[in-house]
Amino acid sequence: MKKNFITSLVAVCAATSLAYAGTSIRVSVPSYGDSTKPAFERIVADFEKANPDIKVNLEVGSWSAWQQKLQTDFFSGGNADLIYSTRGWVPTYVAGDKLEPLDGHLSADFLAQFPKSLIEAAKVNGKLYALPSVTSARNLYVNLDLLKKAGAKVPKTWDELKEAAKLVSEKTDAAGFGIQGKEVEMEKYFYYILWNMGGSVLDKVVDGTKSMLDAPEAIKAAKFYDTMIKKGYTQKNVASYNREDLQELFKQGKLAMMITHGVLAEQIQKEGHKIDFIQTDVPGMSADKKGVTLGVIDAVHLSKNSKNKEAAVKFLKFTFQPKYQADWIAKANLLPVTIEAGKAKEFQAKHLQAMISAVPNARFTFIHKKSTKIIDIMKNELQALYSGKKTAEEAMKSAAKKINRAAR
Repeated sequence: MKKNFITSLVAVCAATSLAYAGTSIRVSVPSYGDSTKPAFERIVADFEKANPDIKVNLEVGSWSAWQQKLQTDFFSGGNADLIYSTRGWVPTYVAGDKLEPLDGHLSADFLAQFPKSLIEAAKVNGKLYALPSVTSARNLYVNLDLLKKAGAKVPKTWDELKEAAKLVSEKTDAAGFGIQGKEVEMEKYFYYILWNMGGSVLDKVVDGTKSMLDAPEAIKAAKFYDTMIKKGYTQKNVASYNREDLQELFKQGKLAMMITHGVLAEQIQKEGHKIDFIQTDVPGMSADKKGVTLGVIDAVHLSKNSKNKEAAVKFLKFTFQPKYQADWIAKANLLPVTIEAGKAKEFQAKHLQAMISAVPNARFTFIHKKSTKIIDIMKNELQALYSGKKTAEEAMKSAAKKINRAAR
């Protein structure tokens, strides 16, 4: 009896070991909203069913702490096999030899699913360390009720925007144009005027070596925002407003115009705000030419220290099926990165179509191994400008000088 029990126990243990003898991978994903985790759990379940020899350990975390989490994970060597993050952080990871180029792991047929512009924008040193996972483009939101009350028209140029903001500020109780003055994407709000006036932060989009913020175009752009603030055409105390604060002002009918992503339109609808508004193009310098807007790419990376790269790439490719992209990306009010996924009915919503129409005029931010430092410098100098502590020329020249030292 005892011998039979031991024999049976050994058999059970052996069977259990065999059940877990397959490959295991870790996947780290930042949360884009309530839809992210359940959507990825469905992807994992379907993938494991189709690939019973591969176990996927999924972790979903907060975007606000994501950069710090990844830095800690990379430093300790405890990073996941597949990591979702943003394109802008890639040069730092590449410089630290943390990522594996995907070029040799993905076929030309697979990459043909993606618009070439997205693939090229995601490369560093000519190699694909970041496969685009989602994208988006920003629109100008306009409260039509406020413009009508002020006798202003929907602006197509920055001069028209200034005039509309002036009229709203003078003839209503609302602010004309919202400028973000702190926190995440604060520096990007300056790009709208900077790019349309022909300026840039660095001399090259990827690993630039010289700041262009002391150039006439950048100083002119800074003066434009400075004038708007000093004349009272924006919300008061600009440096104290983050993106969400501006969106709340817009939803409450206290702000006539602002630039942001598609989630605001959905919030207005879901929260029942009675606002007659449109999403339109970011202004340009002339009425016959659309303005340059901000395009954003987030991406998925393969860790260099992954011991199961083949399995990780297999999962990566699995996630790009159109049905999975539609499941979580549209619900997060973002845009898909593959041509086929973009045809899904989920992306036909009006607010998403407005972003899609802006994509051809989108420009992507610079990427640099010192991106975090450069952005911090910009934020500090822009806050000094917005709070009246520095003139446009002082802020831009100071930023350029500090960035030139940091970018070496």
